[in-house]
Amino acid sequence: MAAVELTVFHVILFFWSFRTAESQVMVKTGCVYYCGRVEIPYPYGMTKGCFLDERFKIQHCNSSSGYPTLTVNGTDLVVTYISVYSSRIYVMFPIVFANCGVNDRNPVVDLEGSPFIFSSENYFVATGCNNLALMNQHNSAIGGCVSICDENRDPWIAGCSGINCCQTRIPSNLKVFNVTMTGVDGRNGSVGEKKCRHAYLSSYGGDSDPSGMKDVDSVPAVLDWGIDRRAFESLVNDGLYYNLNYTSTCENMNTSINSTIQSPIVDMNTSINPTIVQCSCNPGFEGNPYLYGNCQEGTSYGSYRRKIKAKMAGL
Repeated sequence: MAAVELTVFHVILFFWSFRTAESQVMVKTGCVYYCGRVEIPYPYGMTKGCFLDERFKIQHCNSSSGYPTLTVNGTDLVVTYISVYSSRIYVMFPIVFANCGVNDRNPVVDLEGSPFIFSSENYFVATGCNNLALMNQHNSAIGGCVSICDENRDPWIAGCSGINCCQTRIPSNLKVFNVTMTGVDGRNGSVGEKKCRHAYLSSYGGDSDPSGMKDVDSVPAVLDWGIDRRAFESLVNDGLYYNLNYTSTCENMNTSINSTIQSPIVDMNTSINPTIVQCSCNPGFEGNPYLYGNCQEGTSYGSYRRKIKAKMAGL
């Protein structure tokens, strides 16, 4: 677990640079902004009235460890950073392993029906000797890779390029992480270090040195998030709609709805996986776009506008 703590520590240091852009009021009045070391901006929150709905509830705020959890369809994910700027949440993702001398572990992480999807920033990584690892969704293989065995090759030279480790980008709009691992020859292999296999999602890619996985049970990964139609309409009714087209923009996945939202009701698909809407402050504005009136002119942008007005007035 020491390796996990070290990894989380470096993740926190990496995201420290984002604090300036999100240092304004990011929560509802009376709500707590911090859980240990992690900032909790709305629509997330820890107590009733502070989060948009139960799916954004942050739990297990432990001041000693500093890392809360988010529960998605029964799976607890340790949270290291939440961004309303990029609509991403950074978590520690469980590793799948087999034949490693202990009980196999193959957690299925299902995001169906939630406001989250696996970000395309992640890699699917598999390590081990002759490991065929496949990602499955709805009983079909949708991607994977093979790590070929070469115990004599220096792992630092080999990198994660197919020798003892392979990696590939994940499919777009991935909602379920379900992995199967077998030997390239179709056998699982005997229990032991040489036959130990891993598979996981990671925003940092893979490491071809299998010894680095011995004491690690989770790795950094990224989820994209937004709000569904019902939540969006709730915010519209609260006044968010009147901010659109000036201080903030909301997008329906990859298609902007900013220019077409002449009605508070957006025509969206309300199937099992409802369309996810992501909002952001427009260029020159800073704040939390999910809070009414919170996208404010940035300091540099406001100064620029004042200079322009002064020139136009002949001052």
